Amino acid sequence: MAQHSLYLLRHGEGAWNKENRFCSWVDQKLSEAGVAEAQECGRLLAGRGCRFDRVFASLLSRSVQTAWLVTEAMGQEWVPVSKSWRLNERHYGSLIGLNRAEMAQLHGEAQVKVWRRSYDVSPPPIEPAHPYYAEIYDDRRYLTCDVPREALPRAESLKQVLDRLLPYWHDVIAPEIRGGSTVLVAAHGNSCRALLKHLEGISDADIAGVTLPTGIPVLLELDADLRPVKKHQLLGDPAKIQAAIKKVEDQGKALPNGK
Repeated sequence: MAQHSLYLLRHGEGAWNKENRFCSWVDQKLSEAGVAEAQECGRLLAGRGCRFDRVFASLLSRSVQTAWLVTEAMGQEWVPVSKSWRLNERHYGSLIGLNRAEMAQLHGEAQVKVWRRSYDVSPPPIEPAHPYYAEIYDDRRYLTCDVPREALPRAESLKQVLDRLLPYWHDVIAPEIRGGSTVLVAAHGNSCRALLKHLEGISDADIAGVTLPTGIPVLLELDADLRPVKKHQLLGDPAKIQAAIKKVEDQGKALPNGK
């Protein structure tokens, strides 16, 4: 029997989502469509009678902005929002800034899918000469992290995302849920996928087939030991959800005729 409700949410569409680029740790605000997605998500959750006690976000603006817009649309702006780098998107290393479809044209769709979806394969690491290296590692938001800046990742597999996320889950988020709080984690596609894998025990192979579209909330009903009592549920109109999933999956496909 469910005793706790946990909601996971991939942020609304960002500017680089729209451009089909690997965004990762480069800071981006929501696009106009992303703002609308977050607001619509808030209205959906309000219509279901959701009442959040705590919200958790990453240090990236698209995550924080989504948390604000969702709670505003719900009339729950007062709910505390806690932020941590441990909820950041997966670090895509040297792929950051590159177009997924163009990479599929160059390296093949199978290789891009490995980089995007595999559990234990990391892309090539980012180097100091990379055009976005300084923008990431000279950002003062990481001066307050609980690890030295030089120890922050230079590229990550999904397994490594889960490894850096779990201490925050065990030490901060899980105790809130056990204490009776209804929690929203407004983060990123891969940080949410990693947490979903951990909670549901999804296999290393099967997690590659789990797609979380932007702006679509995911409900997990948990027992007293924070084990799911049934499979997670994507909330909203089924046809719209399927279209959103297809849109994400198509991002890794090569452009027709190389264009």
